[in-house]
Amino acid sequence: MKKKNVIHKAFALSALSVSIILLSQPVFALEELTDQALSNVNGQDGVDLSIDFDRANFDKFYWEDKAGSAADIEQNLRANANNVIFSGMGGAQPGVNLKFNAGSEGTKTGLDAQLVLKPFTMAIDSWTLCDTAATPSCGGSLGSLGLQVASPLSIRLTTPNGIFSASEQAALKLGLNNLNLFIGQKQNLAALTQNQLLSKLNFNLSGKGFITIDPAKGLLITTNQYSATTTKSHTPSGTLGYVDFDRVDDPNKSTIPTAQYGTYAATNSGINIELSTVKNAAAGVYDASAAKGLIRVGASGRIVDGTLQVRGISAAGKINPTDNNLTNTHELNNVLGFANQGATTASNSTVIGSSGIGFRMRGSFTNLGDQMLTGAKTGEATTLEIGGAGNNSYGFEFSNLTPLISGSTERAYFDSGDIFLNLANTQTIRLPENSVLRTARFGGIAGQYLTSTNDYIQKIHNDAVNPYSLILAIRGMNFQALSRQGRFTSSTGVSTANAFTNQNNYWGLALPIYNLNANLATYAKSYTGDIFGLTNGIVTKSTVTDSQRLGLALALSTEGRDAAGSKTTSIMVIDGSPVSTNGNKPTDYYLGLRNIDMLLRGYGSMGFENGNVNLTMPDLLMVMSAELAAGYLPGAKYKSYAYTSPLDNFKLTNDILLGIKIKMLGDMGFALIPNNATADGNALTIVGDYKLTDGAIQLSDPVDGSMMGLDNISGKIRFNNSIVIGKNTTDYTVDKQGNVAFNYALNFNPDKNPNEVFRVKDINFYPPNSANTTGQRLGEMVMTGGRLSSSLTLTPRN
Repeated sequence: MKKKNVIHKAFALSALSVSIILLSQPVFALEELTDQALSNVNGQDGVDLSIDFDRANFDKFYWEDKAGSAADIEQNLRANANNVIFSGMGGAQPGVNLKFNAGSEGTKTGLDAQLVLKPFTMAIDSWTLCDTAATPSCGGSLGSLGLQVASPLSIRLTTPNGIFSASEQAALKLGLNNLNLFIGQKQNLAALTQNQLLSKLNFNLSGKGFITIDPAKGLLITTNQYSATTTKSHTPSGTLGYVDFDRVDDPNKSTIPTAQYGTYAATNSGINIELSTVKNAAAGVYDASAAKGLIRVGASGRIVDGTLQVRGISAAGKINPTDNNLTNTHELNNVLGFANQGATTASNSTVIGSSGIGFRMRGSFTNLGDQMLTGAKTGEATTLEIGGAGNNSYGFEFSNLTPLISGSTERAYFDSGDIFLNLANTQTIRLPENSVLRTARFGGIAGQYLTSTNDYIQKIHNDAVNPYSLILAIRGMNFQALSRQGRFTSSTGVSTANAFTNQNNYWGLALPIYNLNANLATYAKSYTGDIFGLTNGIVTKSTVTDSQRLGLALALSTEGRDAAGSKTTSIMVIDGSPVSTNGNKPTDYYLGLRNIDMLLRGYGSMGFENGNVNLTMPDLLMVMSAELAAGYLPGAKYKSYAYTSPLDNFKLTNDILLGIKIKMLGDMGFALIPNNATADGNALTIVGDYKLTDGAIQLSDPVDGSMMGLDNISGKIRFNNSIVIGKNTTDYTVDKQGNVAFNYALNFNPDKNPNEVFRVKDINFYPPNSANTTGQRLGEMVMTGGRLSSSLTLTPRN
């Protein structure tokens, strides 16, 4: 290892000061120095430390956490990273450079600290979850992990008074750019190669705010000056700081022809997550160029009203006690319930245990004309992106982000809710109950509702002994933003002839989310069974034996709306075209599914066999209650006459065309097929089988509540569905726009098995508001085979 330490102490002097020092003869009178000359003399104390090394090996890194158990005692669990190797990239040595300067003014001490890591590769042979017994018990390997840092990784913090201050504004620059994270799994235990899931990541941000340590809330980073008595709002007033998600140059930008720069001039969003797969990679080899893209999400622009909180958690307290700025507090005993194994459940030992990590993040989106001038820098308006991963792909950009209420002075915002990260030893965990689904009429029998209490008990596995697991829990997440303007985008590599250039769209997509709660658990697992693929447009099925996988359990729920009707979970298309008679404000007409109450719950495993993302989910439950509606957004002025949509419009039935209730239970196996480029664009394709054991679809009248029910549904369905973003081929040479197509293909009873025919056992009519009758049976329906396909294409107008 080579090491270089350099310590600097220097004085910068003006020309006049230097000339005085250099005088060689004695003097008896000195020239009086002006204030300006004296101000040019300054002292600097600091450290410049550089460390270079060829290679570094570590036997083990671990994180230790306390977890409850069914035996009603706590135990220490560890997540181990085994055989960790750091090495250089491209023949260059890895290394670290730390610069640390300090300066004082009165009683204040300012700091300027900068850390830079040179490009490097980190390889981890395996991840394991273990206890800390004298002879540790460990689960199998969760897979290998590789991290490539292709660009220098930098962090810079500048503060006027120490590191932590609730009253002095600090500046932070975080440049985590062009990171490639590989998760590798063997397709069978004897394989010499592995399939990989690749995440390409950017976390490039700069901002100003306040950093403080609170004894109850932990580390707090806020753009506004923090006060425990300040009531949180999302209005434009009172913002002191900001966070900018600055775009990042493509690592190969210098070699890309200008004609293939794409919509964003060969840059990626400041916050960027791309998921791809790599097939049959040699062990220890990490090659991002061999990846095939799945999906990309990103964000750029300015965020204000921001808060980041990180703290340890204890079963004796809350993550956010008595905090008006951070709402949705949760007693830890109620987050996941008590630890259990089979029929044995602890009476005092919580799943989370007495230690863990708590996290929360929130921020408000800015808009055109609302980027908040701070100092000399005006931020860009917030934009969000989704599309195909990698080069030569298409996507969609969400802009003009605003709240649900038309004309509101508040900002659209994101709130992660309380996030808990823990190791666990349990078979089941709990999810908060959705009050709407628990009381939603389902059929005509009194007391029969869409969900029961047992539906919110989430099984992690079905093994005889608990595998140690890693659990992520989310409580109270909100994404209250409607995009009133959107456009299709093209990534680097798409030729100018095929790139989207039209930026004059007056329509948007709205995907707001209200009060999302979720549990995610993962652990080591091997899998023997079916996997799916796609060959020449045909779904194929094959088998694997002893394939390395991640055990996976997921539960997720959303609420349709809040009590006031100002927040919602919906999927809507928005007409944002300006209305000249209304000050050129958006039309704000919407069409889609609104007020979606949803529950998704299942367990199984996830693997990357054959370069696809394969999931097997037995006992998968899907429940939804929603409204198909069309009308004006709350607070919007009607285009044709002087009438304004009520502010509580989403509480009313005026716009509802149809009420929809769905409940499906069955076994599902499916694959996500990476497919950047197709003849029509790029697609996200999902193929697989759903063996439905019990299901129902009920459609209701919004006026009198009468329902038509397709009840007691069973049978096997093979599906081949895709979302394709491509060119508007109708007149692309003129409008230079894209479109999005939703393609569905359902093959009933694909194996021609008499026991798997698709059957709707009961077609029922439920009279208006009948709460004590079983409904009137109209008949049944059986499909012994056949194929049903459909396609919906959305093409924007100028």
